Amino acid sequence: MRMKLLLSVVLLGLLAGRPTLAQTDLQIERAIAWKAALAKHIAGNKLLPVEAREQSGNAKMSFVINRSGKLMSRTLIASTGSRQLDAALLAVFDRAQPFPEPPSELTEDEFSFIAPLVFSGRHFDLVPYGLAASVPTPAFAVSDAMDAWRKAVTEHVWRNRSFPPEAMGQRADAGVTFVVDRSGKLVSTALVESTGFAPLDAAALAMVERSVPFPKPPAEAKDDLQSVTVLMTFDGTRLNLGPSPEREKLLQSWIEDQAKLNAKSSGPSDAKLNSMLRSICRGC
Repeated sequence: MRMKLLLSVVLLGLLAGRPTLAQTDLQIERAIAWKAALAKHIAGNKLLPVEAREQSGNAKMSFVINRSGKLMSRTLIASTGSRQLDAALLAVFDRAQPFPEPPSELTEDEFSFIAPLVFSGRHFDLVPYGLAASVPTPAFAVSDAMDAWRKAVTEHVWRNRSFPPEAMGQRADAGVTFVVDRSGKLVSTALVESTGFAPLDAAALAMVERSVPFPKPPAEAKDDLQSVTVLMTFDGTRLNLGPSPEREKLLQSWIEDQAKLNAKSSGPSDAKLNSMLRSICRGC
């Protein structure tokens, strides 16, 4: 079973003539906010043209914008493998102009970024916490380090996925916010977006709890406690559609994931899970 899950350096006081700590903190704060606005802007232009749809894969875009939000250059540094889709992604960045302008606290004339992209069907998405400055500056160092950590935490939670058998045939989204300390210990969890179905809500919280310990926050983390929100899509509908080699592979993958989890607990045996799933899925 697949679930798409579905992302602050403490700077020391500087010498006279350089920015003060307060100024630097403000610059970092504005840089983080601007980068988030850029990511949202790119994601808002994600519709692909008809001729480039019904494909899936990954890509990586490098782009440069100036202070007025004009796109100075864009380069596909990791191809999709499809010339047609590559051209479509380049065109998306062209159409996204003008980009949000940088705050006055950032003094560079141009800004370079790398954007990892995933695409499927009609849309592409920016990988959560994936947008990063390709020319490191103090203002972006904190943001990039924290984004890399949050991405690692999200992937860590994904590896602890599980799908409750009683929710087969259901599809829903969930969101969990949790707090981690500097040692990677889970401090608290809260369901911020309910699926509307108790077993799936419980599964979302359990995924986070099984992920302890988490990757430790980077040294750049300004606070001792860090909050992370992970959005999840539970999709149990594809196992109710009848037999096919693709669904057989999907089902077997889910069973193998469950077997690994059950080895750590006193849950049902592999054979029982296999039998249970096949009876629920009616031969999928």
